[in-house]
Amino acid sequence: MVKLRWRDSGTIERLKAKTHIITAGAIGSPVILIKSGLTGRSGQVGRNYMYHFGALAAGLFSKPTGGADTFIKQLGFTDLYFGSADFPHKLGYSQTVPIPGHLSIQENLPVPIPDAIAKFLLKRMLAMTGFVEDLPQPENRVEVSNTGAIHLFHKFHPYDIYRSRYYMRQLKKVMGHAGVVFMFGATGDKDDRQTAHQVGTTRFGSDPKTSVLDPYCRLHDHDNVFVVDGGFMPTSLGVSPALTIVANALRVADYINETC
Repeated sequence: MVKLRWRDSGTIERLKAKTHIITAGAIGSPVILIKSGLTGRSGQVGRNYMYHFGALAAGLFSKPTGGADTFIKQLGFTDLYFGSADFPHKLGYSQTVPIPGHLSIQENLPVPIPDAIAKFLLKRMLAMTGFVEDLPQPENRVEVSNTGAIHLFHKFHPYDIYRSRYYMRQLKKVMGHAGVVFMFGATGDKDDRQTAHQVGTTRFGSDPKTSVLDPYCRLHDHDNVFVVDGGFMPTSLGVSPALTIVANALRVADYINETC
């Protein structure tokens, strides 16, 4: 690859460079590669889209928890990252998360209640979520239509659902030990095609037949094009991918600086 072409405010611009770095995210980067004809021989560009399966437990306590305003993402644990003695399956990290606003609570209640009561309940709620490392599946993918539209296809594997339901039950136990008055649990198995924690669509590896990038995130078939975002990850891990993406970007930047 020797030239970059893009459209800015209706004008087509062109730029020649020795090295090209694409960092458009695990959705945007494969789209750029597909539109540019840089799909390589693996057939994996845009495939293995992952964004974490989620387990949730939310509880109502007798006293204010701060879960809606101050006590947000301040408590976490990794005790179940690798499962447990009676459930030897990898799960992931767990942490408290913000409680949804009272309007969201109203929308999900079977019957409407006064706003004052909804706000009262909100101040006494606390929620915990658990990340479940979802499996990479080639069928879960990013595609570009003939019109240029981006389409996401995603369906969780039964193994993802199995582990998430176990995690939900364990989170409810944690709530129970904390003195919850009322609680409920949920899992994210509705296959909503979301974009949070997007990873996996330009996976790296040593074999150009099964991966898009080499170990330094360079396209196997184009030695001056690097893709540096969450797409390089062959697995979603059991934690938020942000710090892993940053660490890898610094690693690749050092390599580019030293060799290119």
